[in-house]
Amino acid sequence: MPELPEVETVVQGLRSRITGKVVDEVLIHDPDLPRNVEPEQLVRKLEGQRVSDVRRRGKYILFELANGNLVAIHLRMTGKLLVCSEDEDTEYQRITFLFEGGEKLVMDDLRRLGTLDLLESEDEEPLSSLGLEPFTDDYEWEEFRELFDTTQPLKLLLLAQKKITGLGNIYASEVLFRAGLDPRASGNEISEEGKRKLFELIPEVLSEAIENNGTTFSNFRDSSGETGNFQDFLRVYQKEGEPCPACGTEIVRVDQSGRGTYYCPNCQDKG
Repeated sequence: MPELPEVETVVQGLRSRITGKVVDEVLIHDPDLPRNVEPEQLVRKLEGQRVSDVRRRGKYILFELANGNLVAIHLRMTGKLLVCSEDEDTEYQRITFLFEGGEKLVMDDLRRLGTLDLLESEDEEPLSSLGLEPFTDDYEWEEFRELFDTTQPLKLLLLAQKKITGLGNIYASEVLFRAGLDPRASGNEISEEGKRKLFELIPEVLSEAIENNGTTFSNFRDSSGETGNFQDFLRVYQKEGEPCPACGTEIVRVDQSGRGTYYCPNCQDKG
């Protein structure tokens, strides 16, 4: 599933390609895609509208329209947003936005797990319940440290989008490795120093991934169909059985709530 760096990579590509363009026509290939609006109403709200901005909130891609509406898209496991020429088609189209001038944007989604919501503001669900957002003024130390007053395992705390938004399985594992913290430790076991490390490392690791256009193992592509490069810089994720880059101890994998967690049993403790 795309995490913050992959979503930001898509947003940056789309912002330069479709901002200022007018939606000439909307083709809904999958009527089950819109979650909170009927397909016919979605088409009426979008056609003729200019895209005034493309931005991100957590793992959501937001198209801001001139009429004030927001289109919020979550790509989930296999979703892609691809800018194509007018005569190009993709294999698993769910919705197509045709722009004046001939270019189009296609949401392609093999497993059909991606979502689309039409909103009037970010004060509505699913955006209103999202947690602290790295790279914003709301990402403050005092609020961050309060999140650790819990017995929830550290890795699962970082994955909770209502607490910190944008992290997923890949970057939670990578951040915890760099912080030297055991992903199984409870939030309330972490020292102030450990919390401070996480606070600083989360935007640091995410920034590095954005600079490398995110991580691609199988499905992720940017808006031009290109893969990411950060998989070449991962230190523990999917490295089970390989030597730790810091100490040489074998990286291990454990399951946490059905997700694989990768860590070094020597380098990572309760901080």
